[in-house]
Amino acid sequence: MTPCGACKYQRRRCGSDCVMVSYFPAESIQRFAYVHHVFGGGNVSNILRSTSPDLRKWVARALAYQAEARVRDPVHGCVGLIWEQEETLGILKEKLEKAKRELAQYVGPDVMQKMIGQCSSDPHAKTVDLKAPLSAPVDFDLSSWDPFPAWESSSSRRLPSQADAKGKTIAPPS
Repeated sequence: MTPCGACKYQRRRCGSDCVMVSYFPAESIQRFAYVHHVFGGGNVSNILRSTSPDLRKWVARALAYQAEARVRDPVHGCVGLIWEQEETLGILKEKLEKAKRELAQYVGPDVMQKMIGQCSSDPHAKTVDLKAPLSAPVDFDLSSWDPFPAWESSSSRRLPSQADAKGKTIAPPS
């Protein structure tokens, strides 16, 4: 049996009782390296063991995303990404309002109201109610999910290097 990414990174024997084998396959050793660097291997194992089996893949996904965000931005982590997205959303809303005002000058208020009504009744325009209670997680196929997309930002974040500020490696030796 080939070891999972977690056991491979920690240079351990991967037994049949390994809780991380489903969530950190051998191909995702870098993913576990980030999680191990931020949370610690024992903590991740304890978190996964204390989580119900149907939620474990979501917990592993969240840990991987948060660890990657923390490695990329040690100060703000994933909160920095949220701030960035909210700032972008605010700018886009301002641009949309400006475009609506400019368009209203040419087509008149009656046509604008009709256009706004059509846009709000569009079934493809989905809105998310953030105050609504969370529903049970939907079972998605996570085999093609990549928690580490290339993040391009206006603040030009640096990508994580092979060593952190203290010189400890966070990537497995090659």
